[in-house]
Amino acid sequence: MRVKQTEEDKIILKIIGNNIKFYRINNNCSSENTDEYGRISQEKLAELSGTSASMIANLEATNVMQTMSIVLLRKIALALNIPLYAFFLEKPIKNPPINPFE
Repeated sequence: MRVKQTEEDKIILKIIGNNIKFYRINNNCSSENTDEYGRISQEKLAELSGTSASMIANLEATNVMQTMSIVLLRKIALALNIPLYAFFLEKPIKNPPINPFE
């Protein structure tokens, strides 16, 4: 049975999607996985997190309500080298601390 998404579900999916895009583009780490501006492509993020580029694109799209597992979200966080909680912030922050209480 498919569960209908509520407005709250849609809001959290948009927040997570926007944050995935923010951290992918504003990664600013020097690595063989980034371009000259420190950004990671959707394709590279997909490869690093073990999913498809279309899944990453759907997660980042504000008009697509793509659900994901917490396991996938954790893999994406690890690939971006950010703490998992950062995806749930209403306003993303650059270089979020590992411990949110710092």
